Amino acid sequence: MAAGSPSTRVDAAQHDTPLWEIPSPPDRSVYVGEADGRWLWAIAWPMEAVLLLHDDVRLVDLRDPGLSLDVPVGAMSPRWRPTGVSEGGDG
Repeated sequence: MAAGSPSTRVDAAQHDTPLWEIPSPPDRSVYVGEADGRWLWAIAWPMEAVLLLHDDVRLVDLRDPGLSLDVPVGAMSPRWRPTGVSEGGDG
């Protein structure tokens, strides 16, 4: 992984953090790196969404005190539905 130069960088807890692209299925891009002893994985699906990582991305640790988070709630993506479960969830 670290044999070559990183594919991109993100700001993780105010530290410049390199990410390397690793082999993945052709429909997505997968990047991995390490920050402060923790592995960071960035999985972009569809593959073109990886362009977002080339912007000024700043990651925060949600366990830090004083952070508030408003997570939008909506329908679950069919991509995350377990195999064999129908649209209505009855099978």
